Amino acid sequence: MTALDADAWADALTMYERRYSIVTVGPRTHQDWSQDALALLRKEVSDPRSWRTVEFWSEADEEWRADWLAPFEEPGPDWPAGLWTVPRTSVVRLLVMLSTNWLDVPKERKWNDFEARRPELERKARVILSRFPEGTSFYTNSGYPGSHGVRGGDPDADAPDFYEATTGCTPFSQHDWDLGLVAVSETEVGIFWSFDAT
Repeated sequence: MTALDADAWADALTMYERRYSIVTVGPRTHQDWSQDALALLRKEVSDPRSWRTVEFWSEADEEWRADWLAPFEEPGPDWPAGLWTVPRTSVVRLLVMLSTNWLDVPKERKWNDFEARRPELERKARVILSRFPEGTSFYTNSGYPGSHGVRGGDPDADAPDFYEATTGCTPFSQHDWDLGLVAVSETEVGIFWSFDAT
């Protein structure tokens, strides 16, 4: 596998360049990691390694804000309750799914030559995952078979396959359909999110 450094990280994030996506990592400084995630959304912190991030809107865009990652909505106090725990074994496929045009791998297989692109997408996803060591917790708002009712349960009991159809989501943005991943290690919190504005 590619050794993780700033260049490898930047190359891996190219899988999100053509998507309406946000990728950002910040420091973990609170026991309650949701406070660190909010600091990222508010742009109060930046990548502790000074590595590349992906923000869809730029300062030239009307939607861009200096104090908030658009198009996320300001979450309520119990916003982590809208997330499901995801086992590490499912994260590579979730990261790949978040890079697809329709946020839907079955559609990608049918219309966008997914299988030809799959090895390179999975290689990049493994590079991203390598930043977060064993013991990292992963959460998603993406519904999958069996996800409802297992918040905080044993995610390995029925590990989701994100190459199957997504069954729904709990939106965190102004759009009806957005899917994402929050990675929480002892030292960092990462947000990987894609939006469908159609």
